[in-house]
Amino acid sequence: MNPSIDGVLETLFLDLAGRRLRVVIERRGPADAPAWLLLPALSTVSSRSEWQPLAEAVQDQRQLVSFDWPGFGDSERPALTYDAELLRSCLRAILSYLSCRNHARLTLVAAGHSASIALGLASEWSDRWRRLVLVAPTWRGPLPTMTGWPPQRFGWLRELMAAPLIGPTLYRLNTSKAVLQLMLRRHVWVNRALLTPERLREQQRLARRRGARFASAAFVSGGLDAAEQRDWWLDQARQLECPLHVVLAGEAPPRSSEEMQRLAEAADQVSTFPGRLGLHQEFGAALAQRLLEDNDAGN
Repeated sequence: MNPSIDGVLETLFLDLAGRRLRVVIERRGPADAPAWLLLPALSTVSSRSEWQPLAEAVQDQRQLVSFDWPGFGDSERPALTYDAELLRSCLRAILSYLSCRNHARLTLVAAGHSASIALGLASEWSDRWRRLVLVAPTWRGPLPTMTGWPPQRFGWLRELMAAPLIGPTLYRLNTSKAVLQLMLRRHVWVNRALLTPERLREQQRLARRRGARFASAAFVSGGLDAAEQRDWWLDQARQLECPLHVVLAGEAPPRSSEEMQRLAEAADQVSTFPGRLGLHQEFGAALAQRLLEDNDAGN
């Protein structure tokens, strides 16, 4: 079982991509408290446990709900074509499920690449959100960001990773401790002391779970990108019918930082925290305090 946010687990079976997929959802906090839906960042090591530091700081002041995206963590990880539409369908289904159980508006908090998935539902769902919070948001996967090339140019990589024998071998090399350590230090966390040998082993176990290579390869190669043009998420932000809070990562990689700053121009509120793309984990307690203050002021 994947590390959690110390809540109660539920299993949902959702009709996605022409098949029924198992998705693990987790709740923590009083059922009658204002609800926050926490979307984990999409990455090779994506997990709902990223929200543990924030959850510990929030305690019982909110009802916290999170889940593992299809293809990641404890959710089902079959060999299929993972794309932004599949993830939007997943989020739409979970929002519908939560809405049936609790008719109050919730706050949606999306980290990293999940921000673009949330924004994809702006016109459809945002009138039912109390607030949308995007934490260190990104809209392009690592390879399209580094090269400037569209995701289609990396289709060969997704096919290669999906191939038997060679795919698992290449993925195992790409999830070696050395490669993961380099990725986490450069792009995710500022404090190197966080990357203890035990945590590195935990991240590797998470990355190497059976079937994890399919969604991971899609993320890295841009297969989970919602659009090819940077203006897309500005257009989506303008369609929101709820306040938008953009949380900037003060030490994000330059190209990612540029895109965050651009999105911030369309926000109702902007905050800046130290950190990189994993600031919601590294600075989860400080982020929790800021969001609690914002929600209390808005009530």
